[in-house]
Amino acid sequence: MKAFTGLNKLHFQPWIATFLATLIAWSILVTPVFAQTQPTIASPVVQAVQQALQKDMDYPSKARLQFGVGQVTKVAVLPPYAMATWTWGPTGGWAILIERNRKWQVVTRRDDWIGLRGVIKFGVPESVAIQLLDQIIPDWKTLPSE
Repeated sequence: MKAFTGLNKLHFQPWIATFLATLIAWSILVTPVFAQTQPTIASPVVQAVQQALQKDMDYPSKARLQFGVGQVTKVAVLPPYAMATWTWGPTGGWAILIERNRKWQVVTRRDDWIGLRGVIKFGVPESVAIQLLDQIIPDWKTLPSE
């Protein structure tokens, strides 16, 4: 209670109130924009997965001529398995990667949905497939199964 009593005795100058209001407004308006523009630094494993998928999408095609190289948008890794989403022009999809001999290899890159059983058919254990799907496509359980 004494701390609050001491605060009541402080006399603020008008410029201090203006300064504090400006500072609060600045932090509310600018911080979210600034936070969104900060690049996120991916772990070396995530970077390796991104590079492997990017390399898989970097080949001459009509799509590349029209839209450039595809972009990796999201990555989840549970070594030696990884799943990623990608976009390429107006389309996109997902990919499964497996690490073999310390190199990430794309097992499949698809723009259609095959469901949990389809992911398992590509060699990903069910428990790992569920965890990867939960991270990459949180609403995957609402999608039609194969």
